[in-house]
Amino acid sequence: MSILKGLVALILVAVALPAVKAELHCPGNVTSLPLRLVERSQLVVPITINHTGPYDFLVDTGAQVTTVDPALAAELHLRAQGTAGVTGVGVYARAPLTQLESVDAGSRIVENVLAVIQNLGQTQLADRRIRGVLAGIFLEHFDLLIVYSPSQHLARPRKPLERRWLDLPLC
Repeated sequence: MSILKGLVALILVAVALPAVKAELHCPGNVTSLPLRLVERSQLVVPITINHTGPYDFLVDTGAQVTTVDPALAAELHLRAQGTAGVTGVGVYARAPLTQLESVDAGSRIVENVLAVIQNLGQTQLADRRIRGVLAGIFLEHFDLLIVYSPSQHLARPRKPLERRWLDLPLC
């Protein structure tokens, strides 16, 4: 009986080991974006704004409005079109509101994206290359699958009335 248990264990290891080391791929026609982790928890993706870039933006699924750093806004000659209230944990401020002609993440483009121009403060302390925050106003156009190993950020266009999902396997 002990030999049988050992044999079963050996077979299980032989079958499971390739699955553990297997590379994850995007399902179907889903676009994969390279991402990098900052401080092991913040997801940063390259995007283009108004056909220029790429610029590193932090992905924040909890934020509503995309944020652009003032220095990048000046580089892109973005014009304020009013102000908007910006709320964070224990913070409220008014920030200039602008409209981005296009935001492109991989091959996925969203046009006429509202954004605020605001100093990124603590976010840029973690990584000076971060130029903004990609938020719900852009992300709502896609279903997201975020896989931490290997690091990939996957996005596909949202189909009308399609159920929203976010899969965060913590391997």
